Amino acid sequence: MGVPEESAARSAEGAGAAADLLGQVTARDPAVGLSAVVALRRLLEELERLHVDNARDQGWTWQSIASALQVSRQSVHEKHASRRKATGKES
Repeated sequence: MGVPEESAARSAEGAGAAADLLGQVTARDPAVGLSAVVALRRLLEELERLHVDNARDQGWTWQSIASALQVSRQSVHEKHASRRKATGKES
């Protein structure tokens, strides 16, 4: 039963982090704004990794993932296939 509570805690933390990030994105201080750009890039990479893994685990083809991401099949495969192979998720 600990999983729902942990998930709720992560959601609450994520909401707080998102609010903090929103404040940084709209800051007038360039150092704060640029720091937010770095944080957004990291978040975007993590989200892509998570959802590519989810799609592959559910049987999506590289082409289907590429189409959904509006990139070429080659680019998404080059970016993610070796990582998935290294972790045993891809043959």
